[in-house]
Amino acid sequence: MWIFILFLLISGAILLYFSPVSTKEIKVEEKKELASENNIEPDKEEAPSDKNNENNNTEENSNLAAEEKTNETAENEASLDSIKIIQKLVSWGYSKPQSARTIDTIIIHSSYNALGGDKYDLAKLIDEYKEYGVSPHYLIDREGNIYQLVSDKNIAYHAGKSQMPDGRTNVNNFSLGIEIMNTEDSNPTEKQYQSLNKLMDYLKNIHKIKDVLGHNQISSGRKTDPWNFNWKKI
Repeated sequence: MWIFILFLLISGAILLYFSPVSTKEIKVEEKKELASENNIEPDKEEAPSDKNNENNNTEENSNLAAEEKTNETAENEASLDSIKIIQKLVSWGYSKPQSARTIDTIIIHSSYNALGGDKYDLAKLIDEYKEYGVSPHYLIDREGNIYQLVSDKNIAYHAGKSQMPDGRTNVNNFSLGIEIMNTEDSNPTEKQYQSLNKLMDYLKNIHKIKDVLGHNQISSGRKTDPWNFNWKKI
């Protein structure tokens, strides 16, 4: 009996020795069991989520918008660098609108000092505007210097009783007035034409200008300016 039991023990030991399970296989099986318990697929990379894609798209759109704004700012700064406007704001000849106004028209005028003395005296011409309670937004003297008398946002009294070709009245409400300093028997100077073109380019970068007209075109029979004006030069 003891001999039979000893035989069984020796046989089992021999089988165990020749049929080992490697440590690596045990670890793999343990890993699979652990993954199965936690519902995880081992050795797979997690794919990028749609949320990450949305964040990337949002960031790209923000960068594009910022770039467009920078380009627009640079364009406006370039316009300012190319023109010199002397601020000489007056306290009469305009009113403040109740709400922001839409400017789509430029009216060109002519005027000179009729109070006596030098017809091209800047101070006297501005005094004449004050005497009549009127003012343009801008004034260009004989040397091409550009003066701003009224802020664009305000309604300057420059057009008077007037009507646009499209039938609109109260032209002051949606226009900017530019005075060219010259008389009925003199022509605008080349410097004035150059400055006028620069000023209009500058204003067109700020406002959506669709009409540029002379005072005589909106007040036919009442006004004759701009005098001796060559429209081909603008």
